[in-house]
Amino acid sequence: MSATLVTRPFLLLCAQLLAVSIIVAIFFPLQLYLESLGISSAAAGFILGADALAALVVQACLTPVVSAHTARRWMIAGALLLAIALLLEGFLTQAIALAAARMLQGAGFIAVVTALMPLLVLCVPRERSGQAFGWVSLIRLVPYAAIPPLYELFHVAPAGLGVIIRWSALVALTPILLLYLTPVFPEENEPADAAGFGGVRQSLGEGKLRLLLGATLLVFAAYGVTFFFLKGLARDAGFGGSGLFFTIATLTMLATRLIGGPYFDRYSKSRLTAAALLVAAVATAGLAGYPPRPVWFLLAFACGLGWGITMPLLNAIAFALSRPTARGLNQNLVFLAMQGGLFLGPWLGGGLLSLLGYRLLFVAAGLVWILAALLIWLLGPLDAR
Repeated sequence: MSATLVTRPFLLLCAQLLAVSIIVAIFFPLQLYLESLGISSAAAGFILGADALAALVVQACLTPVVSAHTARRWMIAGALLLAIALLLEGFLTQAIALAAARMLQGAGFIAVVTALMPLLVLCVPRERSGQAFGWVSLIRLVPYAAIPPLYELFHVAPAGLGVIIRWSALVALTPILLLYLTPVFPEENEPADAAGFGGVRQSLGEGKLRLLLGATLLVFAAYGVTFFFLKGLARDAGFGGSGLFFTIATLTMLATRLIGGPYFDRYSKSRLTAAALLVAAVATAGLAGYPPRPVWFLLAFACGLGWGITMPLLNAIAFALSRPTARGLNQNLVFLAMQGGLFLGPWLGGGLLSLLGYRLLFVAAGLVWILAALLIWLLGPLDAR
């Protein structure tokens, strides 16, 4: 395989990922939109998380059966389901119906992403895996940084979100068009020997992969706590809100992945990830001290640096640990662990908050980052096969 990363298939697959990431990001003002429909806060909370819940369940079912051999069929099915869900969400106004449509949306989205992975790994040269997944994670992050300011720039009222959701169904269909422009890989015509529940059992039987999956679960559980509970911590600290914190952190993540991508493959990925996790641990626990505003923003930069390095390198480590035939499957196992962490972190964090308060909750999140760093360190130095 050529060491060139920027190829037509890679760019087309990244464009498909960008399309579905844009769709997720347009739901930024969903809570206010639901409020404009007269839906209660309790019902709105379930609707907000309904897509993630469906994605977690559906990906657990799809991971064993999606391979390079079947990826295109699943991608088309997922894109069609996503488009249908968006059309429904754009017209529906009742809580139960919207929750069901959000579940369809989550199922369609995760089907597209799960199907993308077995094809995407075929474009990644083993010596460029760190840079490749840095770019992939950058592509997923860009819509979340760009779309919220666009709502403010064009003065889009929350009540107008329904129209945007309906038109986004066209964006959901673009992966199908791009798929037909994507050349067929030779591996798509080969038997999927790493797929199925047997392939999952074989991957989970590898000790280092289990360590990576455990670390990934912990990383995204701690990240979920920070994302969902920082607003309350900021309020208690007298900062009013957490918006500027996440702006700084997100811009740092973008810069880290854009500038640091070429360096991700020059050093031990496991050692670099462990160091980044420790930076995130110190920064997260430091927030519990209610530091002065300049330090608060410095910690935002540190969090963004730690997150920006860690998240793409988790995928790169999975690539390095995997047999060539299991790379797509193992990427989806990592993504499943990510989804599990994002579900468990806020759920357990909500329970701990009532017992510990915000300060100790963030200290606990810092300890979780440290535990994840230990698991990654235990992997030892890694090279892609």
